Amino acid sequence: MPFAPLAEFRSLLSLPCLLVRFDLTLHTPADFDSLGIFFPPSLMQAVPNRRAEYLAGRWCAQQTMAQLGIRDVQTGTAENRAPLWPSGVVGTITHSHHLALAMVARADTCRGIGADIEFYMSQQQELELQSTVLHPFEQPQFTLLSRQLRCPLTLLFSAKESIFKALYPSVNQYFGFEAAALTGFNESYLWFSITTALSAAVPAGSKVTVRYQLFDAWLCTECQF
Repeated sequence: MPFAPLAEFRSLLSLPCLLVRFDLTLHTPADFDSLGIFFPPSLMQAVPNRRAEYLAGRWCAQQTMAQLGIRDVQTGTAENRAPLWPSGVVGTITHSHHLALAMVARADTCRGIGADIEFYMSQQQELELQSTVLHPFEQPQFTLLSRQLRCPLTLLFSAKESIFKALYPSVNQYFGFEAAALTGFNESYLWFSITTALSAAVPAGSKVTVRYQLFDAWLCTECQF
């Protein structure tokens, strides 16, 4: 299964990362063995697209950990289906359509990192999902954001996905979109406030910064906590 790294992509967090393009239709089960990626039993009944996304994401994780000098270590899967990183590493994996990305950091530099790739929603989708994604407190900022971007809800959705991934190691439980509210933004950053106490490490009022990049049909957000 060929992967085509997008060499021009750089993490705004300046962390080891790899973004690849791949063809969902070219995946075969033999690719796991040939690339040295463990095939988890949970994928036995998965559709081919899901297997291809998993393989691409774990291969990216393998390559990014090598940038930290960590080789021949698998990124497993926890009971909640989140990536299970080796001791001393925090990381994140995201994929959408034909893109997959992994990003890692040493655990002594931060508690968690999150990244998310999203292709732009249609205008109809953005309207339909506003009540799900938006917190009432952030409506004024969202209105301002809507005047500057053609995909404001896609960006907020992605940012909150990245926040969830970055905070999860400090929270260890599910929390929804309403837990973070947009308080400000510029052309590269989004600033959020945590609306409710999530854990002792993440009290209400905690401030979280998300960095973002916009491309022709997709975007990427990154968060470090």
